[in-house]
Amino acid sequence: MSLNANVWVREDDGHRLVGREVIHCATGRTGTVGTVLVRTSKVTGRTISRTAHMRPLDGSGREWTADPKELETLRCLAPDMPAGTR
Repeated sequence: MSLNANVWVREDDGHRLVGREVIHCATGRTGTVGTVLVRTSKVTGRTISRTAHMRPLDGSGREWTADPKELETLRCLAPDMPAGTR
């Protein structure tokens, strides 16, 4: 895998799924979202992709990633807070 010098990567600390228990319906995996990374083109300034990083709830210890659009909330672990206060 090569790194692309034309992409910025940043954490989206205010994403609505951070700190939430979620399910990836396509695979049935469940986990707690630790962070969401956003990849942005340096050339256009447009978002290229978002990736949610989860810690598993099944005890396997295998962390995993998915597109946040493919995740559904199971239950809230943290109260809803304004972006930037989590």
